[in-house]
Amino acid sequence: MKGMKNLLQRQRRGEPSSPPPPHRRSPRQIWYGGLFLSSLIAMGSTFEAVKMQRRFSPAPTSGQRWAVGSSTATFSLAFALVAMQTAPWTARLLAGTKLELGSIVAAAAFACASVGTATNPATGMAVNASGGISFGNLYYSTWAGFGCGAALLASFLRTERGVDVSSQLESRGRRFRLWVILVVTSLIVMGSSASSYDARCGEDANFRPPKYCRRAAFGVAAGCMGCVFSLGAAATRLLWLKRENDDGGEGGGRANKVVFVAECMLSLMLLCFYCFAVAYLTSEEGPGAPLGNLYYSTWISFGLILFIAVSCFEELQAAKLVYLRNQQGSSDASERVASGINLSNHERLPPIILPENGNYEANRQDENGFRLKTP
Repeated sequence: MKGMKNLLQRQRRGEPSSPPPPHRRSPRQIWYGGLFLSSLIAMGSTFEAVKMQRRFSPAPTSGQRWAVGSSTATFSLAFALVAMQTAPWTARLLAGTKLELGSIVAAAAFACASVGTATNPATGMAVNASGGISFGNLYYSTWAGFGCGAALLASFLRTERGVDVSSQLESRGRRFRLWVILVVTSLIVMGSSASSYDARCGEDANFRPPKYCRRAAFGVAAGCMGCVFSLGAAATRLLWLKRENDDGGEGGGRANKVVFVAECMLSLMLLCFYCFAVAYLTSEEGPGAPLGNLYYSTWISFGLILFIAVSCFEELQAAKLVYLRNQQGSSDASERVASGINLSNHERLPPIILPENGNYEANRQDENGFRLKTP
């Protein structure tokens, strides 16, 4: 409003008005386009899936309402954001403002709700009751929309607020990012196993296969254990890990050793536990046998744990090598001191010997350091 008043006052005085600032192209146009396409496919696939389900049960369910509402809201927000990027004056009103941030957060939230409802075995829209993918377009488009929403939020925080999430994760160590990703994948393992258990082993199930139900319950335990352990490891690195340049002294070094030992123990326990989880969940009679959320999240979690364990082993081997080198250096230093060489200023000192009479005396040396014969 103040800018419009200044422009009107200049026009009344006959002063030339300043040209509008040039249009700044948004660095998130690709992600906006990806969100628009994925949400369009997800909305059309959701309508098609609901139409197929209505043929067998005309009454709408809460899952169908959530799926239709979330997919429609995601597409509406994506269409509005893309449309505002086309015109320069609307793009200037949107770029870097709280309106853009609120729209991105809302779109990501609706996309997350769309993933939760479409990939739930209880709704039977993108996956069947066994957890396998039955409608590929709906399954992959909802996940693609969620990924685009998360990428939009990270891009906005980096370019407009100066918060680089990737750099912040890397600054805490290379394993910190793996632990954070493991928290998410373990949550997916736990939620997918619980959904599979409710779909085939719940109170409304006509037939409950005992082996399937036991393995689904084991998947819930594996996901819960992985989530708790990985969250604890990430919190430990975030709170107690000291950088090398920090003024932590010996206390910071002891804290880093404690964190490293805790990481080694947690990664070893999770690796042993998830070896059984992969074998039980993704076998032929397991809930993660068909391709779906449980299959992908179980194998991704196992891969992350394996990478963490390998990283801990490599760091342990490097620390062992440094320790051996320090031990070798200290032994060499003691030998040099015993032979009469001062390590601080490299001055030759006469070695001390014990003669036969029991008194200590120093041998005489020439200018080259060789011992002279006593007369």
